[in-house]
Amino acid sequence: MKRKKLGWIIGLVALVFALGLPAISRTLAVDLKETCSLSFSPLPEYADDLESADVVVDVFKVASAIEDPGVDSYSFEATETFEALAPALKNLAAVDYTALSQQAGQIVAQSKPEPVATVSVLDKARLEPGLYLTMPRRADMTLADSLEQTMVGSTDGTEKVLSFVNTSQYKYTFNPSLVALPSRMDENGENNTVNGTDWQYDFTMTLKASQEPREDGRIVIHKQVDALGGFAPAMFVFEITAEYDGEVVYSGVEQLVLTDTTSGTIEVDNIPVGSVVTVEEVYTGASYTLVSGSPSQELADGDVELTFDFVNALVPNNNHGTSVNNTFTRNGESWDVNQRYSREGE
Repeated sequence: MKRKKLGWIIGLVALVFALGLPAISRTLAVDLKETCSLSFSPLPEYADDLESADVVVDVFKVASAIEDPGVDSYSFEATETFEALAPALKNLAAVDYTALSQQAGQIVAQSKPEPVATVSVLDKARLEPGLYLTMPRRADMTLADSLEQTMVGSTDGTEKVLSFVNTSQYKYTFNPSLVALPSRMDENGENNTVNGTDWQYDFTMTLKASQEPREDGRIVIHKQVDALGGFAPAMFVFEITAEYDGEVVYSGVEQLVLTDTTSGTIEVDNIPVGSVVTVEEVYTGASYTLVSGSPSQELADGDVELTFDFVNALVPNNNHGTSVNNTFTRNGESWDVNQRYSREGE
């Protein structure tokens, strides 16, 4: 008798689970009155470098969460700022979340709405249930100054909006990303409000980024002469070379003309960060001799410009000019050079 009773109880329990009555192994139906939290974590391989940049994430509310009657899921209702996305939000099964994230990012870039939260990677945002757009940036820069448009295709002119974060040597770019709260993450890492998994009201989002060396370094060349002389402005020419791992990554020539002052400055941008920069004065002016220059330097930090100083002394031969005509005459086994200096207009 006891065995029959035990068998009946086991059969009843099996029937309960088979009929899908409230399960013990998973959470109850979604609760849209519960506040959610959202935190962020960088990719492990970039975490140490990004920590030095004080990264924050601007969070924008794209849509409110609307309960689906009789179903353990919810739908979205677009906010006023993102009203253009309403048609796509009504058919989530057909939504390309990457494309939808880009559309939302374009709206932010154009209309510049205020975020509902700005969160560092060390904190959490407390948010109502809904659909949110996330865009990382540096804390010391505005989002508007942290956005860039990249051409996607050469045929239709489509542009892609990205946000970027610079560290001392690297540039990290982030795609705008959408996250639904509360979330349901399946075994494939897909976040969907109808996945048959437990609801997560506290969610950590991985900040996926692409990394590339910075190429926006700057050098400054300072020129100082002890006096002005001659009949034309003094011109000085500098050759700039940057090498990275033995390879020339930048080469250029710049000139500086002094007319009524004994000092001048040249600024050169877009030098690859991490390279060793050499500046050589290849033309010292017809009436000047180089007194001192600067050695090669490593451009170790893209936010700190390198300075090169050059000092010249006037040689009083009155041949100060910008036009020189050299004539070479054979003298036995050597050559004599005769220089004719021309004033402007000659």
